[in-house]
Amino acid sequence: MTQATGPAEQSPVAPADESGGLERLRERLQDLKHDPGSLLEALYAAQETFGYVTPASMELISEELGYPEAHVFGVVTFYTLLYTEPQPKHIVRVCRDLSCRISGAEKIAARARKEIGVHPGHASADGLLKLELVSCIGQCEKQPALMVNLDVHGPATEQGVSDLIRRLREEDQ
Repeated sequence: MTQATGPAEQSPVAPADESGGLERLRERLQDLKHDPGSLLEALYAAQETFGYVTPASMELISEELGYPEAHVFGVVTFYTLLYTEPQPKHIVRVCRDLSCRISGAEKIAARARKEIGVHPGHASADGLLKLELVSCIGQCEKQPALMVNLDVHGPATEQGVSDLIRRLREEDQ
């Protein structure tokens, strides 16, 4: 399932820079070419390069790793941490599964919603943050847990969420 998206101008790499990004991605793929389990790593490299997995990067990965484009697209759209359209710089994912819910995830999500100023699935007006409520992130020992991009935080508190979001905004001023 493709994730909800924000405006195109939020892309970290402007379309004019895509060819340079593709060359950097091609270089990163050279080490992965002979590793049969490297498709996800290649897709994360594309997302790291462009802020999302572009159609051109899917085509390049298909060519370089020898997978049909349909397979590459299927993997991208299956995994919820991969995006096919531009995303904000910081994606705040609050775990909503049972152990986190019992430990207060609903309060954590409510505080994140208040601090970011959006409902889940949407980006902030400044295009910097997006809030997602997600299924298990595999961090039950840190319940209630949340992630900012791929960085895990927990056990989360309401004040800790406020402080985290404030720091993220300050970093980008």
